[in-house]
Amino acid sequence: MPLQRHDTRPVPRPAGMVPPAADLTGITELRLHGVGGTSPEDLLGDDAPLPVAGDRIAGFYRTADLPDRHVEAYSWGGLTSRSGTRVLWLLLFPFALANVAGWMCTAATHASPRLFRLHRTAVRWTALGLTLNLLLIFALTTMDLLGYQCGGQPACTDSWLTGPLAADWLAGYPGRRLLVGALAPLALVVLLAVLALRSINRYERTRPPWRVDDPRPAKADSSAQPGIGLTDPTFWDGRRSSYDLGCLHIAAGLAFVALTLAHTAGATAGAAGAAATGAGWRWAAGVLGGGALLGAVVLLVRDRCPAGAGHTVLAAAGGALLSAGWYAADQPAFTQPFGYLPGMRVVANLVLGAVFVALSVALVAAVLGGWRRGTFFVYGPFVALVLAVFALNVVLLSAMNRIGALVADVSARVDLPATAPDRAELYLYPIIAKLVPYLTVLPLALLLAFALYELGTYWRAGRDRARLDGIRGWYRDNCVRPDGEPDWWYNTVDDADDGRRRWWGGRGDRWTAQVARARRVARMPQDTDKLLTAMAAVGGLLLVAIQVRYWFFGELPWSTQWIFTLGSYLAASIPVAVVLLLRRGWRNLHSRRRIGVLWDVLTFWPRAYHPLAPPAYAERAVPEVQRRLWRIHSSGGRVVLTSHSQGTVLAAAALLQGENRPDDDVVTLVTFGSPLRTLYGWAFPAYFNDDVLRRLVSPEAGSGTQVYAWRNFYYQTDYIGGPVLGGEPTSEVDVELPDPATCWHIFGQAKPAPTRHSGYWADPAMWRQVDRLAEAAAGAPRIPRQWDAPAGRVSSGTG
Repeated sequence: MPLQRHDTRPVPRPAGMVPPAADLTGITELRLHGVGGTSPEDLLGDDAPLPVAGDRIAGFYRTADLPDRHVEAYSWGGLTSRSGTRVLWLLLFPFALANVAGWMCTAATHASPRLFRLHRTAVRWTALGLTLNLLLIFALTTMDLLGYQCGGQPACTDSWLTGPLAADWLAGYPGRRLLVGALAPLALVVLLAVLALRSINRYERTRPPWRVDDPRPAKADSSAQPGIGLTDPTFWDGRRSSYDLGCLHIAAGLAFVALTLAHTAGATAGAAGAAATGAGWRWAAGVLGGGALLGAVVLLVRDRCPAGAGHTVLAAAGGALLSAGWYAADQPAFTQPFGYLPGMRVVANLVLGAVFVALSVALVAAVLGGWRRGTFFVYGPFVALVLAVFALNVVLLSAMNRIGALVADVSARVDLPATAPDRAELYLYPIIAKLVPYLTVLPLALLLAFALYELGTYWRAGRDRARLDGIRGWYRDNCVRPDGEPDWWYNTVDDADDGRRRWWGGRGDRWTAQVARARRVARMPQDTDKLLTAMAAVGGLLLVAIQVRYWFFGELPWSTQWIFTLGSYLAASIPVAVVLLLRRGWRNLHSRRRIGVLWDVLTFWPRAYHPLAPPAYAERAVPEVQRRLWRIHSSGGRVVLTSHSQGTVLAAAALLQGENRPDDDVVTLVTFGSPLRTLYGWAFPAYFNDDVLRRLVSPEAGSGTQVYAWRNFYYQTDYIGGPVLGGEPTSEVDVELPDPATCWHIFGQAKPAPTRHSGYWADPAMWRQVDRLAEAAAGAPRIPRQWDAPAGRVSSGTG
């Protein structure tokens, strides 16, 4: 029997194993939680809520009715948290950042077909470059450092990691050792393919609702189209496009491994003066691999991948891999030249050069797209892509250095010895060793400077006399003394610390300073774009300057061994520390709320730019919310959709698709702590802006998406939420609530403190207005919305 914590009435449940039928008539309050994977028990205040739809990963739960409405909750936290293994998706953070970069274009870019296609092409090419960059570093580690250099030094093969390389059938055969080393990047490609396929079947398989007698065909292209936004009924139907893009990335990865293996095996034989065998296999690998790689690059430009094209490219890449593997295995035994793997430097230069070219195109597209005040500082897509490239290379190059240090001494000397030294020694390219300290220590210095700046503004906020007087004056004018116990209630604002005034001020000053600083902290997230832009700009300019000095003047940047070691340890420890920290706190809901904000934003968008990024939970969550709303409507019910934080984004995305809603539904939208404007409108202005959000309240928009009523509650101390609209005729949407709610406190008890982002659930002022909205919705007439629905689209049903 369910045990309600805030209601004494049990949920009616029939005897036996037969689940009760949920009453969908009347008013149903449907709650959507925010980040952190809030459990149904906490969301409903019920120790044993009743599941009524969905599954344990994402489902709908019901508790005892309120006097005027049913109460349900949609718990979607299982899509992003709950399972500790899902924290491993964080290892693909650069891919997620690249995918998000595609959605950060400006409204001007999104409205121009030519400019948007340039933007989409640049982001997709850079995303493909990231995939190849990842494989390049794996190849440098296992093929160059371990397979070739370490396998060619007898003193290096006594380690547990490299001992198998001393086998008779490998020791004198560099080509075979390269083939063994290529198994690591190949295994990584297979792992990425498996993860992509499993996540596509788990997340993107959920289709938007359609009429039963008029099924909608699966969408062939992605939602990354000019002029296509959240109002498009197929925006979240991305299964086919994610699969096609995934085939192209996997094919490009296999082709890269094949070309690298064939080229380095041939170059090694040539550098040793040995007669290479099987030239036909090398030629086949080059033709098939080059064709697959070129095909992937060309197909990424298109709006949609032609039927069978992805499989064709994938088959060509597979053929190239088989040819390259046979060619490397067929090479004879010979004495390899000492030093770096021949041919690998050419491969690295081509991959990194392609990444820089794609970034340059992305910069051009971002500059042409312009900028508007109130959005990301400047050139958001380009900044996100640069940070993704830096994050991938800094961490993995440092990890490569640490892996090499496990089996031998790692050196970055410019002049190599003529023969192998007595002790095992592996060599990194000097430019890599010199770059790592700059790309680790410098960002940390910028981060420290940013933290000091924010700390200074935090301190000044509590010392600003005009700001403190304004807060004190507002509470004096608007804070009503509670009834009863007149001798026990004290006004915090007027408490003067026993009449003594110190340099800090009385207790009233300290309390108002606490409120002022909480409001300043709420604005700090809006400053992070300056930090990210500074990191991207400084890092990019520094990298260009270093490369120019290296290529044209032959000069390496200044560095020392201890700085290189420190930087490599710092960078290599970042992913390990993050995974361990998050793995420990992932199932703790309080920790999850603090660490999950950025992650839930990164994984909200469809994988239309990088298909190997972590899956988008909205691909399943949005259609499930729409189906539940439609089912309640079909049973004669009405909905008050109350949503918090990230749940407000899911709610808005579900309601903005008018064709996926009944024409005469009655939905009241209540949002609180909403990042629709403060975060999503700031970072994704083409998809979340005033014109889009006003469609929910303005019949004149002609989109058929308006709701019966919308109220958005926010605190000035909320570091995530804020107002969503402003000006006529939508000024009544945003309702500011005081935080703290009162300045009165009982003598001897704690003074009221700011509740920031999580205090809405216990704020009686907000829930009194929710009660009034539910009462008004119960008597609202069903009036079909006036809009021009395209022929063949949804008009009613439950498909």
